[in-house]
Amino acid sequence: MNKTIVFRSKRSVWYTVATLMVIAIFIYLLLQDPWYISLIMLPVIAFMVSIYFRTYYSIHPVNGLTVICGPFYKKTFDIKALKSIKSTSNPLSSPALSLKRLELRFQNRETVMISPVNQEEFIEIMKSINPEIEVKGNMQGK
Repeated sequence: MNKTIVFRSKRSVWYTVATLMVIAIFIYLLLQDPWYISLIMLPVIAFMVSIYFRTYYSIHPVNGLTVICGPFYKKTFDIKALKSIKSTSNPLSSPALSLKRLELRFQNRETVMISPVNQEEFIEIMKSINPEIEVKGNMQGK
């Protein structure tokens, strides 16, 4: 692999609705008197919108997987240390905007749950880098 491949996070309707609701409340408060009360919500909006548009997963030519979520989360994992990939709908907090997730488990017992838009292609690329990865569960339709 000679280039970086980027997978956007799949976005569930619930996250889109939550983001739009916060923006709608901000606009409503902006139109009320006193309008400056709405400015309290500005950091929340900035944070939610940055997560919405800045959650993605990059596979690098040097066999690294970088997971980015919003302005504060950026972590690189070694694909050669990846032991298994399993489909999950675990609702625990993770850098994923959908409940249709992949749980990646590494040799050091570290795990991360992500939700790439095209999960089959993501798994294919990961296995082409590290054929030892065990794919658990039924990945059809995920």
